[in-house]
Amino acid sequence: MKMKYALAIAICIMILTGCVRYHSERIREGRTSITIKESDHQYRMDAKFSRSKTSQVASIIDQELDRNSSLDPEDLDGTITLEDDSKVYVKLRSGRLKIRFDKDDNSETAYDRIKDLGDKIKATIHNSQAQLQ
Repeated sequence: MKMKYALAIAICIMILTGCVRYHSERIREGRTSITIKESDHQYRMDAKFSRSKTSQVASIIDQELDRNSSLDPEDLDGTITLEDDSKVYVKLRSGRLKIRFDKDDNSETAYDRIKDLGDKIKATIHNSQAQLQ
């Protein structure tokens, strides 16, 4: 009987510990949705927004990451290597964005850069929607 209680308490502690180290932010306005999820190991951003803003988002990605790759800025889908050999996965389609960044495989400087990129994209999409209303 004591074993069951000890096991239940141990499982609760593991679940609570896992939840504390995970940060999630979600913004929804009409058809616009921005979700940023962050853990100790990964940064993820998913966004749905007006198709007319796709080129603006592509421009921000291009400027912030100083891309020297052959990916089409209007149709990004692949891993981008930064100048310090850090890697970030970006998939941009008309009105949709997905960013994946592995913190374990990349530098802290690159993480800060990706986080700033996410903030700028979020502000651009959010401000654009506010101007439409």
